Amino acid sequence: MMDLLARKGVSLDRLRAFLEVFEAGGIARAAPLRAVRQSQLSRQLKELETALGQALFVRAGRRLSPTEAGRRLSRVVRDLRSGLSDAAAAEGSQRVRLAAGDSVLHWLVLPGLGRLRAECPGLELSLRAEVAPELVQGLEEHELDLGLMRMGSPTGALKTLRLGKVGYAVFAARQHRDLQRVPLAVPISERALWPLLGQPGAGTIECETFPQVAAAVRSGEVAGILPSYANRELPEPQYRRTHLPELAAAATTLLLVWRARLDELRPQLKPVRRAVERLVREGIA
Repeated sequence: MMDLLARKGVSLDRLRAFLEVFEAGGIARAAPLRAVRQSQLSRQLKELETALGQALFVRAGRRLSPTEAGRRLSRVVRDLRSGLSDAAAAEGSQRVRLAAGDSVLHWLVLPGLGRLRAECPGLELSLRAEVAPELVQGLEEHELDLGLMRMGSPTGALKTLRLGKVGYAVFAARQHRDLQRVPLAVPISERALWPLLGQPGAGTIECETFPQVAAAVRSGEVAGILPSYANRELPEPQYRRTHLPELAAAATTLLLVWRARLDELRPQLKPVRRAVERLVREGIA
């Protein structure tokens, strides 16, 4: 990074201008209704491209699309921004942006917030519910620090750590002994589970997320397909958890993912990552 800054024409101000335009998607979007600032951004981008000897954006009228060189530079500048932000933060402050699926946040992360804060004094946690592709993109583009996702989706150059196996079961109120006679709540977001049980039929309750399925089960009127760790919310003996052979094939491994350079650039986040690792491992055990 210091070699980059040593080049004539490359300055923190120009790099900041580049990132403003990159993240906004264009000069006009970066400075709406501010003609002087737009002119300044345009000039700074040209100066930066001249200094680097390569185009950072492809121009089509007023629209700008980053080149591969522009995308690489954005990752470098975001690393620098994160590092400077950490250096300027109050001692002991740790801001961590963590993303995971809604059910993982609901049952494995949120119940342990008190523990995380106790183990990591000064922790400032920002949580986002994301599906795997957006989660990976957020990590690669430095919009996220840590992610929890199921194994099987591409992770690119990210570092991964296997936390354990997650299975699925059918949950129902204790009084429902014959699951064939109970309507089934299923998550629309997990259609891959449906063929394992046969296509849901009449009386099926379609929900958007697993936590919604759990809420339907708590009504006492339906059974529902849920990750096994949902027993935190639907414990025995009030609820019955049935592990069907058909669902065994859907079991998956949960991963902790982060950028390879994060340990080098933000070593103060290592204890946070390890605390999240312990919390989730215990939750899915």
